[in-house]
Amino acid sequence: MSWDQIKDDVEKNGNIHTFTMDVLRNAHGSARLGVNVVSEISQALAGIGLGHVPVQLPNYQHEQVRIYKRGTPVGQLVESVLTPGEQNDKSLVDRFGTAGPDYALIVQKIRELVGD
Repeated sequence: MSWDQIKDDVEKNGNIHTFTMDVLRNAHGSARLGVNVVSEISQALAGIGLGHVPVQLPNYQHEQVRIYKRGTPVGQLVESVLTPGEQNDKSLVDRFGTAGPDYALIVQKIRELVGD
């Protein structure tokens, strides 16, 4: 599989897709994963507009890596989650609200409906 095929798979799958490190290693044209190869894979992905999770790519060929297209809504979500900071916290809260439903409000609405 080539870098172009990897990018196409990511785009066809909603701008996010999971691969194993051996697929990325083979796209890079290497026989083994090492510190330099892993770094070069990361740089190659960035060069075609793709990011990855985990941020530090693993050295084991069977480990899975989530690849996403940067600049897309899903890419922005992934990067907001991965990058701590007040701006990203606000972005996540604005997009997804608070941690969960307001159960007190739900109970109040139910009581109003049943006339309690």
